[in-house]
Amino acid sequence: MNRGLGMLLTLLCCASAAQAQTAVGDSLWQLGRHAEARAAYERAIAEDRNAVRANFRLAQLAAWGQNIDSALVLLRQARERVPKDQDLLFTEATYLGWGRRYDDAIVRYDSILAAPTIDVAPVRVARARTLSWAGRLGDAATAYAEILAADPSDRDARYGLAQVRSWSGDLAGATRAYQQLLADDPAEPRVLIGLAAIKLWQGRPGSAQRLLDRAAVRAPDDADLASLRRAARQAAGTRIGLGHNYSEDTDRNVNRWSTVRLQQMLGDAQVSLTAGRLNATDPARNSQREMLEAGTALPLGPATLSGSVGLRQLQPVARFGDIAAGTERDLVTWRAALSLPLGSRLTANVGASAWPFDEIASLLGAELDIDQVEGSLEWRVLRSLSLAIGASQLSFSDGNTRRGGNVRITQRLPGGFSVGAYGIGFDFAERATVYFSPPDFRAAELTAGWGRETERWGAGLSGGYGRQRVRSGLPQQELWHIDARVNARLTSFLNLEAFAGRSTSAAASAVGAYRYDIIGLSLNVRPF
Repeated sequence: MNRGLGMLLTLLCCASAAQAQTAVGDSLWQLGRHAEARAAYERAIAEDRNAVRANFRLAQLAAWGQNIDSALVLLRQARERVPKDQDLLFTEATYLGWGRRYDDAIVRYDSILAAPTIDVAPVRVARARTLSWAGRLGDAATAYAEILAADPSDRDARYGLAQVRSWSGDLAGATRAYQQLLADDPAEPRVLIGLAAIKLWQGRPGSAQRLLDRAAVRAPDDADLASLRRAARQAAGTRIGLGHNYSEDTDRNVNRWSTVRLQQMLGDAQVSLTAGRLNATDPARNSQREMLEAGTALPLGPATLSGSVGLRQLQPVARFGDIAAGTERDLVTWRAALSLPLGSRLTANVGASAWPFDEIASLLGAELDIDQVEGSLEWRVLRSLSLAIGASQLSFSDGNTRRGGNVRITQRLPGGFSVGAYGIGFDFAERATVYFSPPDFRAAELTAGWGRETERWGAGLSGGYGRQRVRSGLPQQELWHIDARVNARLTSFLNLEAFAGRSTSAAASAVGAYRYDIIGLSLNVRPF
């Protein structure tokens, strides 16, 4: 009897000491003196391992420090005393989500919703948010919609649904949802940050920066804001690209060309200046082309208008006196294109351009020019499935025309992989002797690819295999291609990339050669 009474007195003394230390910790916590509060809570746990509030506060500090595993251990110690406490279960579910243990988090949320004793609205929102973090965007959208059906004014659910729409690629729908939220509170940081992320994805860093400046008034230390600000500064900075490429086909056409490109953002408008030199040779010619081009891309509401104008100087040179080299020419080139979203998943593109037919040495002096009109539709059928359809007409200065179309379907897979199919066909009105101009070319191939990007390096590999028919009446031929690239981020402002490819498509070479190879090296610099 005396022994039992002694044990009880010991427990009461420990509990009393733990409560005292917890009270000290709470006072320090209220003053924002978290380091001192931590020491008090640790003394409380030393007296009583399962002290609920001390464990809970220490779990908060661990979670804020990104130490999720320790936070979960501390919460489990608290729950040993109150295993069914739904506030602790909710906190545990939250930290499981932070630790990317999404399935476990959803199980905890469901257990609370099964027999609720607390307000379920925040639980349902947190569950929907976890579904979105897990990539289950359709389920998350449904969950948010159910919350809003019961309470259309739930601001957290409205924000969450806008976020899911942006992550799903419905940028127009997400923009409208964010703007509706801003109508009620024009300075809410998370909404401004979400809208800024969309502007960045749309290539509008100027607008993104203005939104982030507004968000910083109320949330200057927000981590997402700081991250997006760095991305906006990087997107708006000056870029210089240096490239050198080499190509050769089985008709012994060899091209070596070098380019220098300067790109700068002026608000949301992108301007660029490109200079380049091509040395094109074949067994009989050694010709050159020099070019200078200025371009821009301008946002017009949801659409983007882009264009360029340039000057090319063509210098055909023959190696032998009995070979006609052609005449030197100076020509103006131009290009204009409009990209217009037609909905959350459909984008239309139209364009027109004019340039000289100067892809290889024999054509560089042939005095041939091309006018082109083209259009395409890009449809994101599902989040990971896309379909693109295009058509074009080329008018040659020798009176010939080419009409054609293409279709591509791509399915993205986990791990950076993708599979798909591609088909192309074009018809020339007349046969020409100096360039590949079949009356009815057709080709189709199955494609696959893989890519990965990290902070220090990136790599990609893609290829395809299929069949091609140069013209009706001729047998089908094998068709394949393979492309590889690798890039290294040497510093925060310097990136080096190398690539190589081989294709047996007859259409890959201007003269229909049965194999075409290309290799290249580029250096991208962001000095400012």
